[in-house]
Amino acid sequence: MDAGHFDSDVIVIGGGPGGSAAAITCASLGLRVRLLESDPRPSCRPGETLHPGVATVLAQLGVADRLASAVGSRHTGIRIKWGSETRFDPYGQDNSGVWLGYQVRRSEFDALLLNRARELGVDIHRPCSARKVAVSDGVVSGVMTTEGTMTAPMVVDASGRSHWLGTELAIERHTYSMPLVARYGYAEGLLPFHDEAPQLIGDASGWLWTAMIHPGLYQWTRVALDGTKIPAGWYPDEFQLLTPVGPPRGTDVTWRLSKSVAGPGWFSVGDAAALLDPTAAKGILKALLSGITAGKLIAGVLNGHSSATEAASVYNSWLSDWFLNDAKKLIHFYSELDVAGFSDAATHRLAATKLT
Repeated sequence: MDAGHFDSDVIVIGGGPGGSAAAITCASLGLRVRLLESDPRPSCRPGETLHPGVATVLAQLGVADRLASAVGSRHTGIRIKWGSETRFDPYGQDNSGVWLGYQVRRSEFDALLLNRARELGVDIHRPCSARKVAVSDGVVSGVMTTEGTMTAPMVVDASGRSHWLGTELAIERHTYSMPLVARYGYAEGLLPFHDEAPQLIGDASGWLWTAMIHPGLYQWTRVALDGTKIPAGWYPDEFQLLTPVGPPRGTDVTWRLSKSVAGPGWFSVGDAAALLDPTAAKGILKALLSGITAGKLIAGVLNGHSSATEAASVYNSWLSDWFLNDAKKLIHFYSELDVAGFSDAATHRLAATKLT
């Protein structure tokens, strides 16, 4: 690795779980890392429910012992009313006891990951936004930012749904679902029924997720599957007696997969690479694992153990297989509701997908 031509070894765009995981992994393997985060301070984001298995992943990142500081509640599983069926889905158990999921405060969860990156020597620039990608001889070589040009032989796009680097490189994103928009919001008060476990209710019109984030604070998410538009001021009936915390918000959760998620000089992680709607229930876990995987492959390239082409091919195959398998499971899940648009034709299209 000829480090003399570059300001750093890796530039990470975005300070969410995927970006932080990539930065932590690269730094722990001896690379010089810069991380750019455009948001000037930690902010509330959806995605507070974490599977018990996330503890193992966080241990790899060196923050498992800090997770408790961001946890508002624990739960043994999820209550589900899906069509005509009502059930409780437990996470399971082993010789150590019953597995417990986590409800985290996202601003604090994201902050503990960024703090870990900082401890490992990651140079965090906040607020700092990427403006334009730098390319030399057809290979990504850095980023033009609000603080000036920064150079590195590897750039990681962790920009989320904005898909910043993919847009800069004109990489097409394919859609695999009908247009889907999630409306979500928060409210304070008491809803004792929701304190023990999150709840998912679905029918042919769509689904509603409700959960306690921490005592006295509840979150809801609604996605319509019948093509109707959820009104901007909509709240679940049981939330009407609570006090709203900020206005309801909306975000596009249409299933998307980039035609390529890695190439010479760059990798995409988390939602910047692939996106499924929240029913998949693995958004944060996928972001963390994609960041860790990309970080290890980057270190292999920069330390001369593999070529950039080989690393990109491995990552493209790994991430696309994960996306396709989860998308097929979701199609089957939605078929139980007789939702139009999630059919065998969608499965066949997924089977024909191949990243380059």
